[in-house]
Amino acid sequence: MLLVLQCRRSGRNLFRALIGGLGFLLAALPPALAANQVLFLQDNAYAPYMTVENGMPAGLYAEILFEAQRRMDASNLSVQAVPWTRATVLVENGYAQGLVGSYYKPTDRPWIRHWSVPIFFEEVSIFCRSGIAQPGWIYPDDYKGLLFGNVAGYKAPGDRFFELVEQGLIKLEEAQTTEQNLDKLALGRIDCYVVERIATEVLIREKNIKNVQIAGTASLEAAYIGYSDKWTGPNADAFIKAMDDTLTGMKADGTIERIIAKFIGS
Repeated sequence: MLLVLQCRRSGRNLFRALIGGLGFLLAALPPALAANQVLFLQDNAYAPYMTVENGMPAGLYAEILFEAQRRMDASNLSVQAVPWTRATVLVENGYAQGLVGSYYKPTDRPWIRHWSVPIFFEEVSIFCRSGIAQPGWIYPDDYKGLLFGNVAGYKAPGDRFFELVEQGLIKLEEAQTTEQNLDKLALGRIDCYVVERIATEVLIREKNIKNVQIAGTASLEAAYIGYSDKWTGPNADAFIKAMDDTLTGMKADGTIERIIAKFIGS
């Protein structure tokens, strides 16, 4: 009888543990959406492009999307700001329909079935501690032997960069935000960091960092809305086309240019 009771208690404890683990996983997902709802996810720590204010998505891309939503009368569209790694995982697995601000990386993100018209072109630069990079260095091959920072899941450093990392010729430490990487760079814990220029310069000014400088430009990257391949069908295709048409119209009439000027100047 004692053995039976112990087994029953163990079973109840296991059941409670399983339920608790399931609850934790479910809590990490965005709220359930109605069948016709569309959810876009953006980064929450990439000012001035994508950030969060008072719990709401904010920044350059959010403002462009909110204007597009108004023009489309798309009351079924929601935008949320979450950590970038989480955003990519949720869109990849179909819990959200669109990844805002994604670069065109079809090999790394084969689960994106459609890339919107470009929202903006971001300049990806190499930031290093003063005295690390030499004039005339060619990226990334001349940076072998250095320790780089990166935001987890951020692919902008490029295929060749990650090949050198895989070969052990460049060392890599990843963090969750640009601010964390800049702190490590300023403290000498990493040597360089490849990231979008304007957003990083904003943080450098805000944090009054003096010992970091731009060593060069890695690439010019268009930022898109990347749509999940889990979201298909006539309604999805119609929404995607309407959003592309609306963004194209906003570019043509100067709306996007005015929004850009508001955040980062002309």
